[in-house]
Amino acid sequence: MFLRKLIIEFNLYIFLTLILWFLSDKNIASSFLCGVSVSFVSNTYSAYMLLIYQAQSIKEEARRFYVAEFGKWSISGIMFALIFLYLDVAEPLVFFAAFIFANFITFFFIKLKYSK
Repeated sequence: MFLRKLIIEFNLYIFLTLILWFLSDKNIASSFLCGVSVSFVSNTYSAYMLLIYQAQSIKEEARRFYVAEFGKWSISGIMFALIFLYLDVAEPLVFFAAFIFANFITFFFIKLKYSK
């Protein structure tokens, strides 16, 4: 179930990037792809860390949650820094909008999971 939702999210991001590339230019599409990649990689790490470990107590579960969230925000910060240092982000507004959009899509999939 987890892997299927990741594949659906990944395909959605690639599809939207291709649409942006065909409708506008490659600068907007590459900025969009960089923004969603930051969100996708950090959220995937967080979900993976929460799902691979079966805690024996509530204390261990809380500790695992904090480790996953710290790793998620660390990955996000490092990826933001590396992208702005080494890549030419032509449209920073699109970059940040894509990051926020990807987080909303992740929340949508989480909400979809618990609504069934």
